[in-house]
Amino acid sequence: MAMGKNKTGIMAAITAAAEAKPAAGRAHHSLPKGTIGSVRAGLGGIQDIDTGLILPWGPKDRLGVELTGVNSDEAQASIAELAQSIRDSGQQVPVLLRPSSDEDGHFEVIYGRRRILACKEAGLPVKALIRTMDDSQALMAKGLENAGREELSFYERARFAKSIAEQGHDRAEIMQALAISKNTLSQLERITRLVPDMLGDAIGPAPGSGRPKWMSLATVLDRGIIDAETAIAILGAFPASASSDDRLDGLLREITRRGTEPDQTRRAMPVPGVTIRSARSAVTLSVKRAGQSKAFSDWLDSHLEEVIRESYERFQRENPGA
Repeated sequence: MAMGKNKTGIMAAITAAAEAKPAAGRAHHSLPKGTIGSVRAGLGGIQDIDTGLILPWGPKDRLGVELTGVNSDEAQASIAELAQSIRDSGQQVPVLLRPSSDEDGHFEVIYGRRRILACKEAGLPVKALIRTMDDSQALMAKGLENAGREELSFYERARFAKSIAEQGHDRAEIMQALAISKNTLSQLERITRLVPDMLGDAIGPAPGSGRPKWMSLATVLDRGIIDAETAIAILGAFPASASSDDRLDGLLREITRRGTEPDQTRRAMPVPGVTIRSARSAVTLSVKRAGQSKAFSDWLDSHLEEVIRESYERFQRENPGA
């Protein structure tokens, strides 16, 4: 059933890509004559492409899966499994590419990163549809494919939405690309606003963990019950073999085990843009470098050592022998 839905979503994306109008300035000499027409006609436009000619493009959707750089152990294991499947049964679903305007003879991936990496590992060319399209058309095709991909986790969807926004697209375009409501987008935005990327990366995609667990983590971070640095330190004690779902579950259990309640953490904002958090383990000060607090943050950055020394001297005067 899942595979059927997945193929349905992917075929919708292929249809959208095929029906999109050609984008100006994207013509490329490496496209075989008549390719566009064959893509419009159906699957006759599928071609074998050397994976070494494919470049990354656009907002990132799959966490930990990159065409460049080092993939996570969890992602690499998934890619290796897919590579073996392709060796045994062939590549069942094509990827979507567009010609690169920057590097002659190369292509940019619209969707299908895992399949490309798996074909590369298997030593095989990747079966691909090649379509000329602008960034907006490419984003819609990528979003349609994601909408039919059930294995994309809740957190990956949140990061994908953030990535689209960072590329300059508005909320309406994000909702259209992900086929989601305004309320769902607000939930995804809350996750990426409160869970720093470095913490999300340390946890991973957590494919078996839905909205409630990520919302729980976002809430404890928002209330100051725990900070990202402490959470990452907790994760660092987990075995390397722990899956991303295990890491998220273990982190939430550890927060509960420590018994840290919201009223045990005091948070104060003595002046605009300045937050002081006082917990059992540490006292932290944060000053926003934006808006009306930017000038103060710059001044404090230059005088913080002096302020701390003066405060410490006052402490010694008021607490002799301490």
